[in-house]
Amino acid sequence: MRILGLSSFVPEQICDVIKFSGYQSERTISNYCGYISDYLSQVIEDDSIDGAVYPKSCDSSRGITSYLDNSKKFLHQIHVPARQDEYAIEIFSESIKLYKESVEKFYDAVINENEINYRNEIICKRNTDIEAIYDNLEGIHYSVYLKLMHDLQKMPLNEQLDYLKNNRSESVINNGKKVFLIGSRVTDMSIIEGIEQSGMTVVGDNITESKRFYSQRNVEGIGDIYKKIANSILSNRLSPTQNNFCEILTNDIFEISRKNVQGVIFLTQKYCEPYDYLYSVYKKALDDMDIPILRISISGTTSVANNRLLLEAFSEMI
Repeated sequence: MRILGLSSFVPEQICDVIKFSGYQSERTISNYCGYISDYLSQVIEDDSIDGAVYPKSCDSSRGITSYLDNSKKFLHQIHVPARQDEYAIEIFSESIKLYKESVEKFYDAVINENEINYRNEIICKRNTDIEAIYDNLEGIHYSVYLKLMHDLQKMPLNEQLDYLKNNRSESVINNGKKVFLIGSRVTDMSIIEGIEQSGMTVVGDNITESKRFYSQRNVEGIGDIYKKIANSILSNRLSPTQNNFCEILTNDIFEISRKNVQGVIFLTQKYCEPYDYLYSVYKKALDDMDIPILRISISGTTSVANNRLLLEAFSEMI
């Protein structure tokens, strides 16, 4: 099975899911979230993908099923509760069970609890290894790190540990101006190349394929495995479509301060409102700290040359 997953609300403990990492296509919906539009395009056009699993967590994601209804591929939408309490864990655990049953039915497979626990052990070890790499971002090229993360999330879980072991980046001396990256998934690597070529070094981030990928609480202890998975996912305080903005901001500001960041680059997807809301919150906090912030809006018509000019000017300013 090759199921394309969208967001960290999809539990990896159930089965292998290829994480969406951007898809360039002519199938563009001009007034729709570019992130979701690219996801839809890949599910429809990529013959190697035979299924899609996605959360019901924002206005754009709620309509995915209607767009994919005629694809004849495995489709499953996970309902994510907006609240953060025991009742939410109960609801979400049932949603995860339903997802497992849907996978079993469509692929004529059996997923037992031992397999789920085994996959969870691998996930915990992988996340620890990624965190160790992230903690050394100042000593590696961020573009290399991000490519590693993109490659990793396209692999079956049982291949990921060896891939991390065999592809650790060699330490380098980065003398660039320290910047912090915030936003949704980085679908355009030219942005990262532009940052580094403009004399800046990314020393931290809060993007989908980095901290949001590995920072969920470990699934440990005794009890209902589905409730433990639900609690782990809902305890993640990094998603602007689900979690408290103040907590996201507090965590990032602490890291920005601790790493002596000189500037923040804020990436937004065109028509994706959660990041638009967050931008003004971050800007106010960073203005109070005298840390400049650059906002770059990404869309299918974004000019690489214009972005390079913005990045070069921002680098000179800081």
